[in-house]
Amino acid sequence: MTTLRNRKAWWVLLAAIAVTLGFPTVALGDDQDGADTPAAILEPVTQIGEEALPASQRNPIPFIDPAALPFAAQHPILFEVFPRPEPAPLDESVPSITLRNPEPIDPPPLDELRIVLDWYLSPQHAALLVAQARGDFTRYGLDVTLNVPADPSLPPKLLAAARADLALGRQAQLHMLVDQKLPLVRVASLIPTPLSSLIVAAEGDIDTLADLAGKRIGYALDDSLSPILSGMLDQYDIGLDDLVLDYVNFSPAQALLEGRVDALIAPLRHVLPHHLDEEGLRVRGFSVEAYGIPRHDGLILMANRNTLASQRSEIKRLLNALEDATEWALNHPDDAWELITGHYPTLATAINQRAWPDTLRRLALRPSALDAKRYATLQNYLYERGHIASRHPLERLAVDLHAP
Repeated sequence: MTTLRNRKAWWVLLAAIAVTLGFPTVALGDDQDGADTPAAILEPVTQIGEEALPASQRNPIPFIDPAALPFAAQHPILFEVFPRPEPAPLDESVPSITLRNPEPIDPPPLDELRIVLDWYLSPQHAALLVAQARGDFTRYGLDVTLNVPADPSLPPKLLAAARADLALGRQAQLHMLVDQKLPLVRVASLIPTPLSSLIVAAEGDIDTLADLAGKRIGYALDDSLSPILSGMLDQYDIGLDDLVLDYVNFSPAQALLEGRVDALIAPLRHVLPHHLDEEGLRVRGFSVEAYGIPRHDGLILMANRNTLASQRSEIKRLLNALEDATEWALNHPDDAWELITGHYPTLATAINQRAWPDTLRRLALRPSALDAKRYATLQNYLYERGHIASRHPLERLAVDLHAP
């Protein structure tokens, strides 16, 4: 009899669980011994799925209280183990949908760099101009300003006084200024070949450098005279004192066209002959390397050694931008010309267009790369001829910021 009662209790318990879980209709019939069992039929629980709603609008899952079933009164002890759970509160602070677009993320601010050019805008500045016009500087997080000096002698002075972050110049000029204790250091070579030459009228009376004695020579840069011109004249036993020197500032072509000078010495061999030819004057040039001057970088980018450490990241990114711009310009010379003349209309002249192909051929593919031997050779040349008082360690003169 006890066994039969236990079996009935288990049947009731299982029926309650089935109803709670929403199982199909279950009927309790006779057990295997044929004893009577409750005849109540348990109705199934039907749950209708709600439409997808935000969390704040959903109803909790329905709870069936087993103690309220018809046969609960007959077996109360079976339902004492079913306490009614309290529904968890809904978290209203968590939205279920996005009601608006996310706020745009502001780009990081650009790092500023001020560069003073060595001359007015010219094809020799191709790497800088293309990088600016093509957006390479911006892509590397830089806001670069290119400034034309009022006088071609000013760029290194402005840089040494920390009134500029970078300045263009020439390798021979750098050696002289470092020897004068200016805190300058080369960080890039934009044109790694000499640009200086002596230019004379083709129909004039100067056939060789020996004919220069007593002639009037136009110049715009001090380092064009010493060590460049003085070095070219060494083998002819002619000194600068044997010449009449005329400072022509930014107008060397006009000085020769007007007959104010007999010859010009300037780092403009890539553009000045084209300028004079456009004006109807045929000229002849004497390249400096053909007269004993060691090969050197014709156009370099200098930094202030005292601030280089704090600007190292910005300058390295600038060099990356210059390398990208140079490679693109060499691969797309016509597009590069259209780009810079559209961005800088003053460059769109017949003279500059003629000079463009010759200038592109001279650009450094890797501006940051340093030829240590070239700097040591030119320094020894200058020291042995008394142009500088001391030899200086290479790191005082030039650095390769991309070196491992």
